[in-house]
Amino acid sequence: MILRLIQPRDLSGIFEVRAATRENPLSRAALRDLGITEESTAELLRTTHRGWLCEQKDRIVGFAIGDGKTGELWVIAVLPECEGRGVGQRLLDAVEDWLWSLGWSEVWLWTSPDQQKRAFAFYLKRGWIVSALKDGRLYMKKKRPDQVPAPSSVLAPGCGPA
Repeated sequence: MILRLIQPRDLSGIFEVRAATRENPLSRAALRDLGITEESTAELLRTTHRGWLCEQKDRIVGFAIGDGKTGELWVIAVLPECEGRGVGQRLLDAVEDWLWSLGWSEVWLWTSPDQQKRAFAFYLKRGWIVSALKDGRLYMKKKRPDQVPAPSSVLAPGCGPA
């Protein structure tokens, strides 16, 4: 599996992946209603956003995009048949690493408030915490790993080396 930056030629393919996700598919028409088109996405990728995709045998199987201006994980999508294979983790790592490199000490995203959705567990497992529920959206955030307080080094009696 290859991980690489999204290029303009990839936009049609990432829109197909977005429409094919298991729990939150959005068609081109639904995305257009939100103001998200191939053209608007290309402009964002030229300016404030950066994205990565995973491809397998020249087929896009997942992608993620972050917003460098706001520190937001803007989107992550993986084809259902590729879930559970580490694609989402690799994509999330790429976006987070880029946002950290820009100097963000905390990043954020919004997702469905339905905590039974796979996305919620995916983010929690990777260190994201619930921040707020607002306008029907669940906001989550994550601190840069070097800014997360370390666990106390003081051990309770009988818990240390003998």
